[in-house]
Amino acid sequence: MEYDIRQIDYKTGCPDRIVLCLGFFDCVHRGHNSLLQRAKLFAKIDFAKCAVFTFCDNPFGALGRKDKEIFTYDERVFRLWQLGADVVVKAEPDAKFFATDANDFLDGLFERFNISAIVAGSDYTYGAGAKGNASTLKKYCRDRGADCYIVDMVEYAAGRKIASREIRELVTKGEIEKINALLPLPYIVAGKVVRGRHDGTTIGTPTANIDIPDEKLPVAEGVYDTNVLIDGVRLRAVTNVGEHPTFGDSHYNVESYILHWSGNIYGKTIVVEFLRKIRDVKKFDTKEDLGAQIAKDADEVLRRRS
Repeated sequence: MEYDIRQIDYKTGCPDRIVLCLGFFDCVHRGHNSLLQRAKLFAKIDFAKCAVFTFCDNPFGALGRKDKEIFTYDERVFRLWQLGADVVVKAEPDAKFFATDANDFLDGLFERFNISAIVAGSDYTYGAGAKGNASTLKKYCRDRGADCYIVDMVEYAAGRKIASREIRELVTKGEIEKINALLPLPYIVAGKVVRGRHDGTTIGTPTANIDIPDEKLPVAEGVYDTNVLIDGVRLRAVTNVGEHPTFGDSHYNVESYILHWSGNIYGKTIVVEFLRKIRDVKKFDTKEDLGAQIAKDADEVLRRRS
């Protein structure tokens, strides 16, 4: 997985002039993208860099929750780069950070960064106890002489805003097409290619296997129509998510059969773009039967995209 975007620690800062988007950007949905595109426009006008604030680790543990991330930090950075951000401002989500007073948080940002404008959603909160909100943010920026743009929430239906909570539920159900309707670009899973049991090779369908990081919310088991990005090249694929019952393997992983491609990518980090679910995972009587089904899955992927 390759991207060219500057990553700067919140505690370090930098002198470059920036327009900063504030939020978590946990899955970079269409609402988040509306903030980013607004910030890109203002940055261009002001000869500044477009920057996005996010956490460099899973923040839920520090908040006493067991939730996993929809997108890991690396996946968020990759997606923000795809959407045109110049800089990622990363913060460590620990208890000390979440105990920071709302004004102290903003003081730290303005002391460490050269901020020309702030962009945030109308439902944005910040600081200990979420005491800071869009109104207090606008007042603070006005007192600092910086512009502040509050962007209305993006709705996908009348009165229903796009929210990470709903996307989280869809991920656990494997409802990829519904997820993608709420994202600016397809849902992704990224990971390093590891060596498997080579079962795919024995049936003529060699696969690229990636293990899912512990902090990543796992997508529901199934067989999916996907793209695999390798060194910036997008390739069509059939991806199995979950267990491998035909071989008696209960290990959950993401395993992609890349169509019309061969090569050694062990150790590389690849990105799997999910387009739709093809079928459920099932146990076949023989590995040959499984191989025949994968060939049918591949034909369906090619037919639907021809």
